[in-house]
Amino acid sequence: MDDPRYLRQVLLAEIGPEGQARLGAATARVLGGSGDGAPPLAREVAERYARGAGFGALAEGALDVDALAPADLVASPAARAVLAGARAALAEMRAALGRGAGAGQGGAAEGEPS
Repeated sequence: MDDPRYLRQVLLAEIGPEGQARLGAATARVLGGSGDGAPPLAREVAERYARGAGFGALAEGALDVDALAPADLVASPAARAVLAGARAALAEMRAALGRGAGAGQGGAAEGEPS
Protein backbone atom coordinates (compact mmCIF):
# COMPACT_ATOMS: atom_id res chain seq x y z
CA MET A 1 0.00 0.00 0.00
CA ASP A 2 1.59 3.23 -1.15
CA ASP A 3 -0.81 5.71 0.44
CA PRO A 4 -0.38 5.98 4.23
CA ARG A 5 -3.87 7.53 4.57
CA TYR A 6 -5.40 4.06 4.27
CA LEU A 7 -2.88 2.12 6.38
CA ARG A 8 -5.37 1.51 9.22
CA GLN A 9 -7.89 0.04 6.78
CA VAL A 10 -5.27 -2.07 5.05
CA LEU A 11 -4.30 -3.55 8.41
CA LEU A 12 -7.87 -4.77 8.97
CA ALA A 13 -8.40 -8.36 7.91
CA GLU A 14 -11.83 -7.39 6.52
CA ILE A 15 -10.23 -4.95 4.05
CA GLY A 16 -6.52 -5.58 3.53
CA PRO A 17 -4.57 -4.39 0.49
CA GLU A 18 -6.90 -6.15 -1.96
CA GLY A 19 -10.00 -4.60 -0.41
CA GLN A 20 -8.44 -1.15 -0.43
CA ALA A 21 -7.64 -1.60 -4.10
CA ARG A 22 -11.30 -2.57 -4.72
CA LEU A 23 -12.43 0.58 -2.88
CA GLY A 24 -10.09 2.67 -5.02
CA ALA A 25 -11.61 1.20 -8.16
CA ALA A 26 -15.23 1.51 -6.93
CA THR A 27 -17.79 4.30 -7.09
CA ALA A 28 -19.76 5.26 -3.97
CA ARG A 29 -23.29 6.39 -4.83
CA VAL A 30 -23.79 8.95 -2.07
CA LEU A 31 -23.94 12.35 -3.77
CA GLY A 32 -27.12 14.40 -3.89
CA GLY A 33 -29.39 15.24 -6.75
CA SER A 34 -31.43 12.05 -6.81
CA GLY A 35 -34.56 13.77 -5.49
CA ASP A 36 -34.92 11.50 -2.46
CA GLY A 37 -35.17 14.41 -0.02
CA ALA A 38 -32.15 13.36 2.06
CA PRO A 39 -30.87 16.25 4.18
CA PRO A 40 -27.70 17.97 2.94
CA LEU A 41 -25.96 16.99 6.20
CA ALA A 42 -26.58 13.28 5.49
CA ARG A 43 -25.07 13.73 2.02
CA GLU A 44 -22.08 15.61 3.41
CA VAL A 45 -21.36 12.94 6.03
CA ALA A 46 -21.74 10.13 3.46
CA GLU A 47 -19.44 11.95 1.03
CA ARG A 48 -16.77 12.58 3.67
CA TYR A 49 -16.82 8.97 4.87
CA ALA A 50 -16.65 7.67 1.30
CA ARG A 51 -13.77 9.96 0.39
CA GLY A 52 -11.99 9.04 3.63
CA ALA A 53 -12.41 5.35 2.84
CA GLY A 54 -10.61 5.86 -0.46
CA PHE A 55 -13.34 5.36 -3.05
CA GLY A 56 -12.09 6.11 -6.53
CA ALA A 57 -15.20 8.05 -7.49
CA LEU A 58 -18.47 9.36 -6.08
CA ALA A 59 -21.78 9.48 -7.93
CA GLU A 60 -25.39 10.41 -7.39
CA GLY A 61 -27.39 7.92 -5.37
CA ALA A 62 -30.40 7.55 -3.10
CA LEU A 63 -30.17 7.81 0.69
CA ASP A 64 -33.21 6.64 2.62
CA VAL A 65 -32.82 8.43 5.96
CA ASP A 66 -35.94 6.80 7.41
CA ALA A 67 -34.48 3.34 6.81
CA LEU A 68 -30.88 4.19 7.70
CA ALA A 69 -31.72 6.16 10.87
CA PRO A 70 -35.30 5.47 12.03
CA ALA A 71 -36.91 8.23 14.06
CA ASP A 72 -37.69 5.77 16.86
CA LEU A 73 -33.96 5.07 17.12
CA VAL A 74 -32.73 8.67 16.90
CA ALA A 75 -35.06 11.60 17.58
CA SER A 76 -32.79 14.54 16.69
CA PRO A 77 -32.96 15.43 12.96
CA ALA A 78 -29.27 16.37 12.91
CA ALA A 79 -28.24 13.12 14.61
CA ARG A 80 -30.44 11.17 12.19
CA ALA A 81 -28.73 12.86 9.24
CA VAL A 82 -25.26 12.04 10.58
CA LEU A 83 -26.19 8.42 11.30
CA ALA A 84 -27.84 8.00 7.90
CA GLY A 85 -24.81 9.45 6.11
CA ALA A 86 -22.39 7.20 7.99
CA ARG A 87 -24.51 4.11 7.36
CA ALA A 88 -24.89 4.96 3.67
CA ALA A 89 -21.11 5.20 3.26
CA LEU A 90 -20.61 1.96 5.20
CA ALA A 91 -23.14 0.19 2.97
CA GLU A 92 -21.23 1.38 -0.10
CA MET A 93 -17.99 0.07 1.41
CA ARG A 94 -19.61 -3.30 2.08
CA ALA A 95 -20.87 -3.46 -1.49
CA ALA A 96 -17.46 -2.56 -2.94
CA LEU A 97 -15.82 -5.20 -0.75
CA GLY A 98 -18.40 -7.81 -1.71
CA ARG A 99 -19.96 -7.95 1.75
CA GLY A 100 -23.52 -6.78 1.02
CA ALA A 101 -25.65 -4.50 -1.10
CA GLY A 102 -24.87 -0.80 -1.42
CA ALA A 103 -27.10 1.98 -0.09
CA GLY A 104 -28.25 2.92 -3.55
CA GLN A 105 -28.84 -0.70 -4.48
CA GLY A 106 -31.12 -1.78 -1.64
CA GLY A 107 -28.88 -2.86 1.27
CA ALA A 108 -28.76 -0.59 4.29
CA ALA A 109 -31.05 1.91 2.59
CA GLU A 110 -33.84 -0.56 3.05
CA GLY A 111 -33.23 -1.18 6.71
CA GLU A 112 -30.32 -3.60 6.83
CA PRO A 113 -28.57 -2.92 10.12
CA SER A 114 -24.96 -1.88 9.97
